[in-house]
Amino acid sequence: MGLDADRDVVVVGAGIAGLALALALAQQGVQVTVIEAGQEPSVPPADVTLGLAQWDPRVSALTPTSTAWLDRLGVWDLIESKRAGPYRTMAVWDASGTGQITFTADDLDVPFLGHIVENRVTIAALLTAISRRSNITLHWNEGIETADFSGAEGVVITTTAGRQLAASLLVGADGARSRTRELAALKTRGWSYGQHAIVTTVRLAAHHQETCFQAFLDTGPLALLPLAEPTLCSIVWSLDDGHWEDLKALNDADFVAALNKALGSDAPTVEAVAARSTFPLRQCHATDYIREGLALVGDAAHSIHPLAGQGINLGLKDVAVLAEEVGVAWQDGMPVGQEFLLRRYQRRRKTDNLLMMSAMEGFKRGFGSSHPALRVARNIGLNWVDGTLPLKNWLAREALG
Repeated sequence: MGLDADRDVVVVGAGIAGLALALALAQQGVQVTVIEAGQEPSVPPADVTLGLAQWDPRVSALTPTSTAWLDRLGVWDLIESKRAGPYRTMAVWDASGTGQITFTADDLDVPFLGHIVENRVTIAALLTAISRRSNITLHWNEGIETADFSGAEGVVITTTAGRQLAASLLVGADGARSRTRELAALKTRGWSYGQHAIVTTVRLAAHHQETCFQAFLDTGPLALLPLAEPTLCSIVWSLDDGHWEDLKALNDADFVAALNKALGSDAPTVEAVAARSTFPLRQCHATDYIREGLALVGDAAHSIHPLAGQGINLGLKDVAVLAEEVGVAWQDGMPVGQEFLLRRYQRRRKTDNLLMMSAMEGFKRGFGSSHPALRVARNIGLNWVDGTLPLKNWLAREALG
């Protein structure tokens, strides 16, 4: 294949962050190409009364800040018309003690604390909006093979299908194991948590009451996330290596019994479970998000522990800021891949991301320890914060995004 017509921006990765960035840029007039190594996803069924196996176990806890931004993109109505599970309460407790804390939307005078949405529903909504734009081109089943940053006119990439694309700016939105980041020789700092997360969909014996439940266990946090159907929840159960293997191998009845034992009496009873999948948990942070002609967003720039569900919200904040910076430059007729412009994006996002990553690391280490003194301290701390309304409401507002 020869060199395709020049584009302003090439985005690698058609996940939520990559598609949202492409749409946000295109709405400002920027010419965008998206390449994705995976297949084009099928359209999710619209019926909310689906069997367990028909729900996507990969979900996101979208904050009000994220949903407001998606609304400005014109996709939130498309998401809500499919399936979005609002939650108005968050209940958090230490399963090895008496510490607990509860946040409610009423306390903050807001309608919701957030929404639990299947990733495929969000992606389908973004693709619907993108299909209405003439200045976005998508190539499925094509990853990035090479990237040449040496040219005076921008970046030239070659895809795994042999296609060549030239752009002023290349954006890596291709996840925690970003090939784009690797080709740009951007260094990372990271480590394994020594844990895997089990994700699946479960059916409850009663209504979930639009509540997110999170138990901190000695072997890792367990979250029960309410879906749009009132008796269905998604679970994310993070488990230390040496524990998750046996649990994943259990038959459905034994897994449900183990899950209910772990949740205890502070959460609804689980009656049935769908097929389970697992993924390893790592923290990874790029030392730099940018270089001349390149920017990273989402998990390609930073990946964190899923215990608070903030990964996608950080990614969408990245996208919003990068789209703003690139859009202003493009409107002014400036090359959008200039390093000084991209450094503004990095400055605006790096501190916020590092603060959230540090907070999640603190939670992980604090609640992952079985040391008796620390266990007592964290239970006292949870109960104290729960009884200190101004502090509790401040924490809750921070979680709203």
